[in-house]
This record gives sequence, structure tokens and C-alpha cells, in this order.
Amino acid sequence: MHAVQIVGMRPVWGLQSPSPFCLKLETWLRMAGIPYAPRSLDRPPQSKTGKVPYLLLDDGTTLADSNVIIRTLARERGIDLDGRQTPEEQARAHAVLRLVEESLYFAAVWERWMLPACWPITRDGYFGTLPAPMRALFASLVRRKLKAALHGQGISRYEPDEIAARGGADIRALSALLGQQSFFAGERPGVADASVYGALANLLAFPVRTPLKSAVEACPNLLAFCRRIESAYWSSPSAAGDTEARQAAVAHAA
Repeated sequence: MHAVQIVGMRPVWGLQSPSPFCLKLETWLRMAGIPYAPRSLDRPPQSKTGKVPYLLLDDGTTLADSNVIIRTLARERGIDLDGRQTPEEQARAHAVLRLVEESLYFAAVWERWMLPACWPITRDGYFGTLPAPMRALFASLVRRKLKAALHGQGISRYEPDEIAARGGADIRALSALLGQQSFFAGERPGVADASVYGALANLLAFPVRTPLKSAVEACPNLLAFCRRIESAYWSSPSAAGDTEARQAAVAHAA
């Protein structure tokens, strides 16, 4: 099977990527058994959205947005991890995806990039390989853009305690939705599970104890969920992997 070329963030803090969307995409590719070759971003993103992750296509163009990439690859390669879900399970997965990507994500970004205790760690993690003058300049520029984006989205208009409370409520809602299930839409993982893992793994890996990290650690079923995904899909460094072996691991974990 032809390997896809993915551009994303370089590994840091023991994670394949500090971007929840990049980690989501790579996790889904492993779930789907699609071989891929990751490339670390070494220049401003070349995608139309100006964000990562994105695919480098054979014709020299790019395809951006993790959900668009997943839908496109699933259609082109005849893969449907969510195909056996009932309409109710599909609706549940959709709601989980939106909860993670349209709510929890912004609280997590604010925490990582705006809290004084977190910002130096974020700066060094994201930009630590750049020469010192460039690192300071580029990091400050990206932070200013994110600050404006968070204000426009609305999350940064609240006090820190309220932001933490909102993010914590999202995490507890995820815990309640998962319950005793192995995955969010049943006994087999899908796109929503890849998205949740990308978000939670990033919160847990951050080197400072934050309110959102503590909220995840207070939910044993979410910790078990992350371990389940890691055991099934991240125990091997191979990007291509063995789909049958991984599916067996999932079945065993379930």
C-alpha cells in the first residue's frame, strides 16, 4: 500500500506530536493500517489553512485538516472504521468529536500557551531547535497570533478559574460518556477515539501539572482508555504496522 506523506510537529515530551490533531491523524492511520511517513515541520506550514497536519500529495499540492484528510483517505482506500456503528453510536461519536475539538481543545491551548507557568515549557518544546534569536522572535509571533485567536473564539475572555472549570467539565463529560466501554462508540475504536486520544495524551504528557492534566488523572477510565490505545497502536514504532495484529490487540484489550 502506498505510504502517505504527513507534515506535522516534531516529537516532544515523549509524544509523537505535541499537536492533538497530528497525533489524532497518526493514530487513525495506525488504526486503519495505512502506512505513512511523518515529516517534522521545518518552515511555516505550506497548507491552505496555514496549519498542521497536512498531506503532501503526489502532484505537489497539499491536503489539510485532520478530519478532511481522514474522510479523503477512507473514501479513496475503502476504509470505514465506523461502518458497523448504529445511527445512535455514530451520533455519539460525532458529539464526542465536537466536544474535544471545539471546546476542550481551546481550553488546552489557552492553558499551554497563555499560563505563565506553562508558556516557557511550551516555547522550548515547540521552538527549542531553532537558533536563539529566531526562537524568541518566532515563538512570540506565534503566541501573539494564538492569543488573538483565543480571544476571537471567546475562551480567553474568561478568568483562568472559569477556563479550567470549563475544560474540567469537558473531561468529566468524556469520562461519563465512556463509562465502562472500551471505546467511545462501542468495542471498536474509530475517528472519535483517535481524537480523544490525541487530546488526552497531550494533556497527560505536558511536563507541568496543570488543572486539565489533573482532571484527566482523576478519571481512571480515561487513563485506561489512553493505555488501551497506546498498547494497541503505539507499542511499535512502525508507521505501517500490522493491521491484523493491532486488531487482535484491540480485541484483547476490549
